[in-house]
Amino acid sequence: MPKLIINKLGPVETCELECSKFMNFTGFQASGKSTIAKAIYYFRTIKDDIIELAKSQALDATPVYGVKSTLSIEHGITLRKALENYLREKFLRTFGSSWGMPNDMYMEYHFTKTCYVKISLENDSRYSTPNYIWITMSNELIRFLKANNHTLSVTPLGISEEDLRIFKKNLYEIFEDSCSVVYIPAGRSMITLLSQQLSYIYATMDDMQKRALDTCTKDYLERILRLKPEFSEGLQSLAYSSGRSGLSPRLVAQALDLTQKILRGTYRYSNGEEQIVLEDGKYVKINFSSSGQQECVWILNLLFYYLVQQKEILFIIEEPESHLFPKSQKYITELIALVNNCGHSIVLTTHSPYVLGTLNNLLYAKTISPQARKEANKIIRESLWLDYNAFDSWFVKNGTIENCMDADIHMIQNEKIDEISKVINEDFERLLEMKKNNRKTHSKSIEKSIVKSYD
Repeated sequence: MPKLIINKLGPVETCELECSKFMNFTGFQASGKSTIAKAIYYFRTIKDDIIELAKSQALDATPVYGVKSTLSIEHGITLRKALENYLREKFLRTFGSSWGMPNDMYMEYHFTKTCYVKISLENDSRYSTPNYIWITMSNELIRFLKANNHTLSVTPLGISEEDLRIFKKNLYEIFEDSCSVVYIPAGRSMITLLSQQLSYIYATMDDMQKRALDTCTKDYLERILRLKPEFSEGLQSLAYSSGRSGLSPRLVAQALDLTQKILRGTYRYSNGEEQIVLEDGKYVKINFSSSGQQECVWILNLLFYYLVQQKEILFIIEEPESHLFPKSQKYITELIALVNNCGHSIVLTTHSPYVLGTLNNLLYAKTISPQARKEANKIIRESLWLDYNAFDSWFVKNGTIENCMDADIHMIQNEKIDEISKVINEDFERLLEMKKNNRKTHSKSIEKSIVKSYD
């Protein structure tokens, strides 16, 4: 199982965890949940970085056919060196400047027992900048980069498809991972709010302005701009268009039902305009829709799109509950569980006890005895049940992480879900006790007054 290790990165003092199929992170704001999620994104997209760099290397070496790409690399530079340079830049665009970081900061990801990448800070005086970002890679990965330097060939039609197929196959075997990564950040509504102007704004940004965007937000923004036209006929058409989905009609119908319940309508991209189509057939432009719809619409679109594509995805979703009523929080958690059960991986950050409570229900349903499963399915559909053995929940607090799964009952510990409720209840009980004491004091004062008056 892959392993992530972090030491003194942002608010995270120490973190070491094995990465399961479904990972949930909860805890107070600014505790480090997003930092951990971004670290997972950083490492899990390295294989994609290698592919793009290899393609860029081939095209740049063949100017008669090539077009400069966003990852264009200096002519003659090796694939290994190009990757190291790019990972430094990627680190800065993901986590900010290394100058103010402690010099013993490091993070590493072990993809397999023999394949890993480590990022650390170097204090060697040879480098002109403080806290130089140092890249360490396993020998297996170094050998691959050396062996595949300038191995992709270019035809009049572009990169050789056969060369690229072999390159990817060998690379995925080293990482033991062919999964693409889709990052859905917090604060999504602003991007949705600027829907009409988004294409223009991004097109007019220069390279420096684009590089100023953090990598996760840039990835999310570009993905939305690229996929909008796919939704011209809505989600239903997307699901049932010819050859698009090998997913069972039952699961597609469940996913559609959940998205409609959450969005309270259906999404459509028509004539350059994002719309929410209501039940009566009327529509509202996305920038005039509710804050809840603006926050969740592209979570739903991306989950559904890749679900019907049946391409294995790691979804990293920050705070899916934002601006949603508790019942809708339940539905979106169930949709995420459905996507997970269809073969996709999930990294989830949340503050919501409703999300955590729903996850617990889905975990608990899986523990029901085989004899009672038919009845349990009537309460919670079996397609939503979560497997405890492929699920982890972590509580992030004071720079550390704590596994908050209960091994005995195969659920998230209730005390973690109820932690803030406990504080609120304690305040209420103290106020209630104070009120009782005040009543007693008041009653005694009245009694004394009556006695005095009688005397």
